[in-house]
Amino acid sequence: MAPPTGPRGGNANRLSTRSTTAPRAGGISKRRNAVRTDRDGDVSMNGPAGGNAPTGPGGRGRGGRGRGPRSGGRSRLVQNIRDHIETKAIIKIHGLKNSKAAGNKDGGLRGLLDFLERKTAKEKTIVLSRGIIDGDWVWIKVKKEDAPIILRLNGFTYAGAPLTIQETTEIMPTPTAIVSREAAETKAKLLTVLANRYNAEQKVLDLSALGTDPILGNLGTFDSQSLAQKSFKALVHLVGSQYTDPEEKRAAIPAVSLARNDITDVEQVYSLATSLPKLLRLDLTGNKLDNLSKISKWKDQFRYLQELHLTGNPVTAQPNYLAEILSWFPSLQILDGQQVRTPAEAAENFKSYMPQPIPEYPSNMRDGEANVAASFLTSFFDYYDRDRSALVSQFYDFESSFTLISKENTARDKSWKAYSQYSRNIQKLGPRNRQTPERVYTGSKKIAEIWNSLPATRHPILAEAVTWIVDCHTFPGIADPNNPSQFAMGLVINVNGSFEEADTTQNLFGVRKFSRNFILGPSLPGAPYPYRVISDHYTVYGWKPYPPGTVVAPIAPPATVTTTAPAIAPVTTEISPGAARVDDVTKTQMIQELSRITGMTAEYSQLCLSGAADWNWEMALKSFEETKAALPANAFIAA
Repeated sequence: MAPPTGPRGGNANRLSTRSTTAPRAGGISKRRNAVRTDRDGDVSMNGPAGGNAPTGPGGRGRGGRGRGPRSGGRSRLVQNIRDHIETKAIIKIHGLKNSKAAGNKDGGLRGLLDFLERKTAKEKTIVLSRGIIDGDWVWIKVKKEDAPIILRLNGFTYAGAPLTIQETTEIMPTPTAIVSREAAETKAKLLTVLANRYNAEQKVLDLSALGTDPILGNLGTFDSQSLAQKSFKALVHLVGSQYTDPEEKRAAIPAVSLARNDITDVEQVYSLATSLPKLLRLDLTGNKLDNLSKISKWKDQFRYLQELHLTGNPVTAQPNYLAEILSWFPSLQILDGQQVRTPAEAAENFKSYMPQPIPEYPSNMRDGEANVAASFLTSFFDYYDRDRSALVSQFYDFESSFTLISKENTARDKSWKAYSQYSRNIQKLGPRNRQTPERVYTGSKKIAEIWNSLPATRHPILAEAVTWIVDCHTFPGIADPNNPSQFAMGLVINVNGSFEEADTTQNLFGVRKFSRNFILGPSLPGAPYPYRVISDHYTVYGWKPYPPGTVVAPIAPPATVTTTAPAIAPVTTEISPGAARVDDVTKTQMIQELSRITGMTAEYSQLCLSGAADWNWEMALKSFEETKAALPANAFIAA
């Protein structure tokens, strides 16, 4: 059927519905054989010879949309279910965007669907419950048997525009895909705006007079104030997202102009402070900022800003304008073209304005005159790197406890796999998880088993103070297993540092930070050392892999059984009776003399005497001669 060629009547955006009643006065009277048209001036395929019934606020007549014979028991829900299970045909319709209805809130989609239902109602009632506008096309789904009826409307005119209707085998686009594509197109246009407005030579991003930008105008950016603010936020977000390195962004965009944008409050452009916090120059000339309160929202922002222009804003006439602006921007040197601070004054003001970091104090070793903590830590990390089984046998017993916490970013990160299986991170497990109490490991056997499954490590020398923070203090009130009726003095040691790690099972090599907390107390009777580890709390975090191509000395895996001689003396399970006969004064003299003869530090001399030798002078000298080749360099006093 050919489209109508006669004159059109009525408003194209108003929807009309046929009535089954007799025509009213003023309606268009037609002969039986004459071509019937509806209020839009389109050919009517149904209805009596009378005119159209008037429409109401919703664009429907008394007969309702898509008037035709309906079954009283068939609800819309039943119809939707049937539509879902029946075979569908996909129809594409072109021409809606060129019609007068395209300016409607929904783009004219609902009006077009009503139009199609009216035109097909005489032959068959077809309910078009939804459609999708994608670019220049409208997509709808209909039953397979209804597709030929819709296709007969090809060439009809709707709201002043001819329609092209065709069936397709293409996949109907989803609303999500359409939104994503439209978002990508909008992003590309905004990037074009930024590219056009960036002066690479002067490193200035010119966002002045955005209302005159043709691309932003076509996007409808300024249809409302809310939309304008959202668009600006999207612009500055795109600016920041182009740089992964903050310093690179700072160097590339040190200056921004927001002149002549009718800004009445910096709240409208507040996102500039979060996207470009280290801006050096900012131009707000020719806006409508009339009060200091409209700028105060940027207080404590733009701490590095050196130059600010507010000329042409009413706020510059306020009496306290200069003082307030200077107090808000500590580095400011130029205001409205006038120097308000020298560079030296700005630098000094910035220094006093910025909060000072908490001072980091050096290690604090308060473990008495015997230097137990230093001796313990020197042996501990050396043994942990090369022979963990020997370390456990010397300082841990069946009462010692060990806990491990791994602060991984995600459980799927394979660099944490070796640790996460033992981790007691309550934030990850939850307090009610049955594994929370189970992951307090007690006894030297279980601790050795866990340690030997962890990756190989290499700690820096303890003497390198810059790589370690150690705090130690006495801890009174610890039960003395050698005298149950009395309490002994213990030590709490907190160690923070980093180590190199080689996880050969995951082929991962890098550096990891750690924190370790020990509680030391008197050993059980018959133990090789006078003190033991009561509690060991180990936290690992901050994994950082080596950059590609980094050459690193190989890290040997720790021995799972003792294969090398202990650092100080062979470990025995027997205690020499001489220990009880040596007083503290004599012990101090023996340490000093052994240090003088062997060249060892006081810490290593004490370990040598208090170990298997148990303060026996001859045994200590013999032990030194047997193990001196295995001692680390820091065991000896520097020349």
